[in-house]
Amino acid sequence: TNTATTGSSREILGVFLETQAVYNEIIAHAVGTTHFDPEVDTIFEIGGQDAKYVYIKNQVPIDYAMNEACSAGTGSFLEESASGDLNIKHAWEIGDIALQAEAPLKFGEHCSAFINSDIRSAVQQGANKADITAGIVTSIVSNYLNRVVGNRSIGKKIVLQGGVAKNSAVAPSFALLLNKDILVPPNPELMGAYGVGLLALQKREEGLLEPQTATIADILATDIVYEREFKCKVCDNYCPIRILNINGHKYKFGGRCNLYANSRKKKNFDEANVVNYVEKRMDLMFQEMAPPETAAKRDITVGIPRAFSVYTMYPLYSWFFHELGIKTVLSEDISQEGVARVESTYCFPAEIAHGAVQDILDRGADYIFLPHFRDMPSYEKDVHANFCPITQGLPYYIRKAFPEVDPARLLQPVVSFKYGTKKAMSYFVDMAAGMGISEDEATRAFMTAHAKQDEYFRRAQEMGRQAVEDARKADRPVIALLGRPYNAFTKDANMGIPKKFTSRGFTIIPYDILPFEGQDIFPNMYWYYGQQDMKTAQFLKNEDNIYITFITNFSCAPDSFMLHYIKWIMGTKPFLILELDSHSADAGVDTRVEAFLDIIEGYRSKLGELHTERYDNGLRFVNTGDENIHIRDEVHNRNIPIRNNPKVRMLVSNMGDLGTRMVAEVINSTGISAIPMPMADHETIQVARAHSSGKECVPSHLVLGGALKFLASDQYRKDEIYLLFVPITTGPCRTGQYFVFYENLFRDLRIENVVVFTMSADNSYTELGPKFSRHIWWAMLIGDYMKDVENTLRACAVDPKAAMVEFHRHFNELVEVAGRDVSKAPQVLKLVSRDLQKVPLRHKMKHAPRVLIVGEIYVRRDDFAVDELIELFSHKGIIGKVSGTTEWIHYLDFVRRYDLRKRLKLVPIWRRLFSEPFRSLVKLKIETAWKHWVENKIKKALHGSDLLPPVPHNMDKIMQNTETHFLSHELNSEIAISSGVAATAMQHGYSGVVNISPFACLIGRVIEGIYTPWARDRKYPIISVEVDGNLLPAGIKSKLNIFMLNVMRFRQNPGLAELVELPEETPVDDAPADQLSAAPGAAINGTTHEEQKAAIREMQSIGKK
Repeated sequence: TNTATTGSSREILGVFLETQAVYNEIIAHAVGTTHFDPEVDTIFEIGGQDAKYVYIKNQVPIDYAMNEACSAGTGSFLEESASGDLNIKHAWEIGDIALQAEAPLKFGEHCSAFINSDIRSAVQQGANKADITAGIVTSIVSNYLNRVVGNRSIGKKIVLQGGVAKNSAVAPSFALLLNKDILVPPNPELMGAYGVGLLALQKREEGLLEPQTATIADILATDIVYEREFKCKVCDNYCPIRILNINGHKYKFGGRCNLYANSRKKKNFDEANVVNYVEKRMDLMFQEMAPPETAAKRDITVGIPRAFSVYTMYPLYSWFFHELGIKTVLSEDISQEGVARVESTYCFPAEIAHGAVQDILDRGADYIFLPHFRDMPSYEKDVHANFCPITQGLPYYIRKAFPEVDPARLLQPVVSFKYGTKKAMSYFVDMAAGMGISEDEATRAFMTAHAKQDEYFRRAQEMGRQAVEDARKADRPVIALLGRPYNAFTKDANMGIPKKFTSRGFTIIPYDILPFEGQDIFPNMYWYYGQQDMKTAQFLKNEDNIYITFITNFSCAPDSFMLHYIKWIMGTKPFLILELDSHSADAGVDTRVEAFLDIIEGYRSKLGELHTERYDNGLRFVNTGDENIHIRDEVHNRNIPIRNNPKVRMLVSNMGDLGTRMVAEVINSTGISAIPMPMADHETIQVARAHSSGKECVPSHLVLGGALKFLASDQYRKDEIYLLFVPITTGPCRTGQYFVFYENLFRDLRIENVVVFTMSADNSYTELGPKFSRHIWWAMLIGDYMKDVENTLRACAVDPKAAMVEFHRHFNELVEVAGRDVSKAPQVLKLVSRDLQKVPLRHKMKHAPRVLIVGEIYVRRDDFAVDELIELFSHKGIIGKVSGTTEWIHYLDFVRRYDLRKRLKLVPIWRRLFSEPFRSLVKLKIETAWKHWVENKIKKALHGSDLLPPVPHNMDKIMQNTETHFLSHELNSEIAISSGVAATAMQHGYSGVVNISPFACLIGRVIEGIYTPWARDRKYPIISVEVDGNLLPAGIKSKLNIFMLNVMRFRQNPGLAELVELPEETPVDDAPADQLSAAPGAAINGTTHEEQKAAIREMQSIGKK
């Protein structure tokens, strides 16, 4: 009798049973299920902690997926959600209760961390217990389908198994959502056990498994004895290995790779044919291309933390300092003391960076090298190649996290090759000048260092070409490792992934040495590493023997879109995604790696049967920049005019109801039929997440959900063509990826009559010509300023409801004027201002505390995302002034001017007056002057109402504040403008700042990391709030109450009892520290736990008085 094991503990059980028959659960489930029904082509398996999807062809698994860090599609999510406010004590009761529901609630694809607040709200509102329970069941099914299955194929015969399949309500929920039959085996929780037993029998019959003598009595009598532990020194991971004694036999157990498992299972392969090119690439960079260790002529030491750009640019950095006669030291350890200093919830690589900086400080280096890694030469001619804000922002948030370090010790050159080597060199020359080194010496050092960097790139490419040639001849599949050098190639971040493959006999190649140049990729890919990853995927799509493993990290914003692109590029060819962070479990990674290798074998056996064609409606938007804009219909070989064509409609995404209505109306006045999308709701988010991974940012879901809801509504007409308007950027955040995602998703959904239409931030959205741009500018200004008036009335009016009726009556008049001639609006605004001045106020605007709401531009302007926050403030008499869309346009103009001036300096002096940058600067100056003229007219018209809260408008002064206190002008994003305007506002009468952003937003988290410490030092009230499309959780609301008290204290405003209340259900002395403290995501003015308790007591005392 042979014994066999599977599941998360299969390896230790295999040692205990002294068996070689240890198999991953993916293959075990496939074998077990198809044994009973060979026609099954899809397996949904949901257990307590893990959820799996397996796609099968001819009884061979060819694709699979597993849940990542999130438990939202698993049994634990279901059980924990039901056991709280619903008080359902036993898991087996959930199904019977859910099946009694008459109107199941819609909770959507919630994270398990957030659904409990919605359940509590439903209970408080009197919802039926059965309806709530059914809603939870539907939520787990939705989570599974959207987060695990995603856009993978679902076949004709589906089996649901795992322990959760015993819940009588889960299978009907799947059947309802998919409109397909769902089969449930009699013992769904045992299918993996059946499978692994059958697999062991099959292997034994094939002679691949030695017969074993084992009885139940022997197993029960077996004892496992731990003898000792030692450090494995085969590689520099130094894994702890345990020696276990079982029945007198000693086994070595543990390690990230498969070295000791191979020994136990007697697995052999020809090591000479297995190459770890990741290791060879790292040796090339840090050993072969490193400068020689010679005596430094200067008594200076520069510490280089192993973080971000170092894993790409080390030859440049090290040789530059070497040529200057300066000794460099690399960090060696990740200090947890440094990791604990993070000021925001950054990604895993950024946490590592903090630990590396602390290690450098501990080593006593004179200087710390923290480059702003801005951009590299682009692989694409029509878009640059920059880096995400967290990579770019390294020197700025590190400076705030380590305030005790003298800023003069921080070397922060901008690394930018966008304008060529000469401009790139100037940043290093300036840095050297700060160290007292001449321009000539620094120039020579840079040129030598740059040549060494080029040599590294050349040698790495030669290695890559050789690797591909060898892979094409190899008997076994070869693995390409994608991601970024700082998370995929370094042992500090990759959990030994390369060794997990090579120790199983598979060669592994790092993506950035492969010959991918010339490959076509999705448009507007403006991230340097993203260009490399996408081109690599495109190259490997047609390489039959090389398969992709992609390393990502929890909350990596760019990857939330790029992983979709990988799927679309690879089609049916299997690939592996590994999401790693500081909490990732090694056993889970091993399961995924083993399953992936098994899937590859199944795919290779069916290679000729798996090609698919993607749908394309053949419609393309053609932007001519004038009246002739049109849609190209490639299917019917015709041009379709857009202007004055009732059969072409533009869908204007809702980015604040007032502004959206104004913009849509002026678009109508230019001859383009526009439909303003209504304000989003929870259904909007649910519709979007049903067609996405859920990891994309909330704004992308709001736009997508609004469009899909419209296409499913009564307004939709199949004989019309719809333009979905999507504003874009070219980085560094992910806004510019929305349209690419939508275009490809619409192809998957086979939508016949929708075209995505884009306008770019790079030219301040002026693609449709000057007339269109002028009309839009009027509309945006009116929308912004009227929103300010509305928020002031909500906070200050005696009767806010009556005030809103009066306000919206007047706003409708403005919309009508905009539809005729928006330039006539100031005359109407004066009348509006006069009438609104008559609204009774409980206190004047100048006496009310004002809070500036900054952050990511979409959620701060979108009513669905920000309105709950505004309502909380308004209820307490605090004016929530939201930074306007027009502020963003002014900032974009500043960036254009800054960039043009930089380009102008590259032109010889005698040619500048007639150069393109000079002409563009003159044109921009005229354009900017006109914009300010229009803005002043609108402000003047509304001035008499005394309802317009003042806000800083001088962009030069705002950006001077940004550069003085926060970061360089070279980091272009809302980070720069939000930090600068928040600081300026606090210096000019505001009482607090809210940094609002989508969950896991790059922008919001860097703002938090650089602005919060600055504000805390000055005792400025600050809170950071992330929104995910759901109501604000109770913990954030409690923090907002404390924030509001700090706002009232800041200007010593009277009337605290009227304006700020504490929820009665929170006894102050029982309030948990994590609810009161300034945790990442809700930083509150730097107050301690005891100070916050004292503040709450003060609120309670004032309330009683």
